[in-house]
Amino acid sequence: MYDICVVGFGAIGTLYSLVLERSGKARVTAVCRSNYRVVVDHGVDIVSDKFGQESAWRPYRVVSTPEEAADRDYEFIVCCFKALPDIIPTPALIQPLLNKSKAFVLLQNGIGIESDLQEASPHATIISGCCWIDTTAVDNGRKVLHSSLEILTLGYHRSQALHETNQLALDRFVELLRQGNSTPEPTSNIDAERWRKILWNASFSTLCTLSRAPVSDLLRKDVISSTMPVIRGLMTEVIRVARAAGIDNNELPDAAVDKTIELTVEKYGEDPTGVKQPEYFKPSMTVDLDARRPMEVEVIVGGIIRRARKLDVPTPQLDLVYASLRVLQLAILEDVPRVRSGPV
Repeated sequence: MYDICVVGFGAIGTLYSLVLERSGKARVTAVCRSNYRVVVDHGVDIVSDKFGQESAWRPYRVVSTPEEAADRDYEFIVCCFKALPDIIPTPALIQPLLNKSKAFVLLQNGIGIESDLQEASPHATIISGCCWIDTTAVDNGRKVLHSSLEILTLGYHRSQALHETNQLALDRFVELLRQGNSTPEPTSNIDAERWRKILWNASFSTLCTLSRAPVSDLLRKDVISSTMPVIRGLMTEVIRVARAAGIDNNELPDAAVDKTIELTVEKYGEDPTGVKQPEYFKPSMTVDLDARRPMEVEVIVGGIIRRARKLDVPTPQLDLVYASLRVLQLAILEDVPRVRSGPV
């Protein structure tokens, strides 16, 4: 039986804790800070089209801080909290756990999110995951809702040297997920996959946030002639930075821009016949702004901007988005000073 620590027990952390325990080979210690009392007192009701239903579910063990969790070693430490390096870097947030495992899994958004953890734990395996999953926690964390969409791409970054050790850890984690009825997709090039996902996050997600609107509002016939050139322009800048960073057209084709737009319009755009209503969905960054919570500005947009400056790639549209989001982020941090302690 593998001991696994999941830090951050929101919707994604809850679902993958359930999956890991359903493998029959893992017991999960969940680090819950903001929702500790809810999970302990009530458990979590899970309603998933893919994984079924659970009533008042709890993992093997629930603790409120990383310090409490650091009483044993773990096969994996899985980070499911939002990466907010402008508030507290990941190594600082999980500091008591850094020497409790030789393998960390980052189920987080962004570019460059692994760098500070690699520096803090240079001999550890760091598995990076890109989640495409439609899930949300409601009722103050007492219930997690999930549709059938669940795509998880996993791999380790090129900068890691211990290939054999890394591959064994990746294979083991993937197998646990599969035995829990998830469908993870291992990749030998997680860097390219992160750039692929950031295409959507840096365009649709940021524009939804700045306009405080669901995705479907960006695709309405009355505004799409204005919004689509901006979305396409942001994606094109992301591709340019990725190319300069060494991601070639075979790894992330230029056609990914059209494909990403096509899939989004198909899911959230207006039906010309008027028969089908577009799905209502707000990206997590937009939800965070609505709730006055810190947003993933630095890892989603800031990471691209910093890479672009280092590589001397101009990004005028991304610069405008980044500057605007930083203003909103600062207002949130000034209103809620306690976030600097790093909530999970």
